[in-house]
Amino acid sequence: MFGNSWKDRVEGFIDKPDECLPPASAKPGERKSPQRVLHVDMDAFFAALEENKNPHLRGKPIVVGGSPTGRGVVSTASYATRQFGIHSGMSAAEALRLCPHAVFVGSELQQYTYVSAELINIYHTFSPKVETTSVDEAFLDITGCGHLFGSEEGLGQALKNTIHEKLGLTCSVGIASTKVMAKLASSVFKPDGLTVLDRQGIEQFVYPLPVDKLWGIGPATLKVLEEMGIHTIEDLATFPLEKLQQRFGKCGYALGKIARGEEDSAVLGAHELPLDKSMSHERTLSRDVADPDIQKATLHYLSDKVARRMRRHKYEGRTITLKLRWADFTTITRAISFSHYTDDTMFIYKIVRGIWISAVRGTHKKVRLLGVAVSHLRHTTTQPQLGLFDARAGRKFKPTDPTVDQLRNKFGESVILRAYSHLGGE
Repeated sequence: MFGNSWKDRVEGFIDKPDECLPPASAKPGERKSPQRVLHVDMDAFFAALEENKNPHLRGKPIVVGGSPTGRGVVSTASYATRQFGIHSGMSAAEALRLCPHAVFVGSELQQYTYVSAELINIYHTFSPKVETTSVDEAFLDITGCGHLFGSEEGLGQALKNTIHEKLGLTCSVGIASTKVMAKLASSVFKPDGLTVLDRQGIEQFVYPLPVDKLWGIGPATLKVLEEMGIHTIEDLATFPLEKLQQRFGKCGYALGKIARGEEDSAVLGAHELPLDKSMSHERTLSRDVADPDIQKATLHYLSDKVARRMRRHKYEGRTITLKLRWADFTTITRAISFSHYTDDTMFIYKIVRGIWISAVRGTHKKVRLLGVAVSHLRHTTTQPQLGLFDARAGRKFKPTDPTVDQLRNKFGESVILRAYSHLGGE
């Protein structure tokens, strides 16, 4: 449909990222044009990756996650499996009961992380502002970018084409004026859909939907809304804001604005998260380094430092970010988010390493600085929730963290070093 012309536009955009951002003279929050947000949602991401790796699985009911004989949970179900009522977060045992002939495949976190990092690289060729919300979802600020592809629909299709050509994967894309509406738009036609919502589209397609289709409305809020006679998004959009405020406080006002498509939260890049919501550690290397072993060792060291601080202050986080500065001072930040929280050193390192592999692949450029950050923090819970990847993402290492912390608290930071990370330390 687009031939090679859209590729030329992408390459031209890489050199002109300011075309999609407010002018330098703009005041904070001011834009050249109304905000436009693209939400991309990969279709059955983990299952699709397993199908690419094992083509004989295509079309079969695939469940990616733990073994049904253990305590595992479903991380992704293929579309052939979802018709049986299987969904993410369900216990693997329950999934087996619903679909006895399902094919269970173990999670390959390192592969998923690497491909997710590749996706992020692709997103950044379409917009300089990318906010990842999970390994398979992201928001892109495309304000002012549509003209580079003829239209916003052309941009969305070019993104879908790029992902399919480079990674052999399909995704669903939604474009709207707010993050919530863009996310809703991406779910209208799945899989492999593309939906662009304007004001008329919101009223025609969104308003008739059940109110709990809005991102962020859970069972408790839904129950209260239904007691107030609010059942559809239109009901919420037309409900008096003052009455919503009386019932929910400030959140009530926000709920009404969200339903009307007037919510204005910005897409935040990995470097824009508030400092009080992240912990980070970075290092400028004593010399510019091309050696991958030294770079990996430095990342291991930095991951250890960040995780140690998080445990000391009783925090867990779910977004892990790599910062990399080349010798020519070009700097990139890439982040991947998860549905579960962690303070585990090895888990953080494995994710950062996967992002790093994607960032340096095919280049022999020297690195000047490396940084690791964990954001979207919460205080540590006494009963941690079982994560989708816990069984394969470092649980066997988890018991060592408290022991290492105790030894360092008593005898100093250098009393014990993790194997390999000492190469990147002081």
